[in-house]
Amino acid sequence: MTKYKIGSGFAPFSPCSDRFNPAGYKKSMTLAEQVTAARGVKDLTGIALDYPYQFAKAEEVKPLLEKTGFSLVTLEIGLYPDSKWKDGTYTAPDPGIRREAIDMSKKALDMAAVLGAEDVLMWPGQDGFDYPFQSDYLKYWGLMVEAIGEIASYRPDVKIAIEYKKQEPRTNCFIRNAGVLLNLLRDAGLPNLGGCVDLGHSLAAGENPGEAVVLLSREDKLFQVHINDNYRDWDHDLIAGSVCFWETLEFFYWLHRTGWDGWYLLDIFPYRLDGHDALQTGVNRTKYFIETAKKIDTGTLRKGLSESDVLASHDELWKNVLK
Repeated sequence: MTKYKIGSGFAPFSPCSDRFNPAGYKKSMTLAEQVTAARGVKDLTGIALDYPYQFAKAEEVKPLLEKTGFSLVTLEIGLYPDSKWKDGTYTAPDPGIRREAIDMSKKALDMAAVLGAEDVLMWPGQDGFDYPFQSDYLKYWGLMVEAIGEIASYRPDVKIAIEYKKQEPRTNCFIRNAGVLLNLLRDAGLPNLGGCVDLGHSLAAGENPGEAVVLLSREDKLFQVHINDNYRDWDHDLIAGSVCFWETLEFFYWLHRTGWDGWYLLDIFPYRLDGHDALQTGVNRTKYFIETAKKIDTGTLRKGLSESDVLASHDELWKNVLK
């Protein structure tokens, strides 16, 4: 039986707080309790952790990985949940704050190597602007490239996947879409730097997620993918396939077509749903899309796509998906 490379962070087993209910909608769990809860999700084989906000020492994590057999899919650098990052991390106007962000990121790379993580996730969500005439774009783009280049050069043996997002927590994030991310990767020019296409972030950015996959894949820069859904107006982190079904299927189709063999990392926030049940549904949906993407990759569909014959393509899709 196929061992699906499907992983998840622990948001489904967190309080799932929002700005209207900071205490959250569920009880808090320790890291050990979250890992134990995740073990009950069938075909979930990997986990993602945030450093240093979920744990500070390798000894806190190693026994949990050994006990459960989970792979550590990625170690995310905690660049956002602290008021000190309010004006930015890698582009912070205060050189001391900027240096702190760089040094913490280097420690995250060291930790990832010790724990055997597949890669490190870098999401500079606090780096951006909220108003016109707030930011010196020339200066801060240079600082961003310089900082990320320094971090990646520190541990060339550790892969770093940079995640883009249009907005939140800043009104405008500097790395806001696949094109901007590719420009950053080219400017930095380091082989261990790549990108993460979060399906929901791509939708909210007004992109076609399948196209974003192709753009990064053709330059061998697709290092990580996140699976979720939304209404294209916000990063709702819904269960995949709930809203944008066809775009999601096309996203998985192009992952299949471009030879993706990495992890499918679920990034959902089931605020009002049972965490286990929501995550199990997310895993089941991901398996469905992986298998269906293979099923629809027929000569007829490829010919329709090649000739831009949408009627032929859709006839093939409806025959194989909705018959």
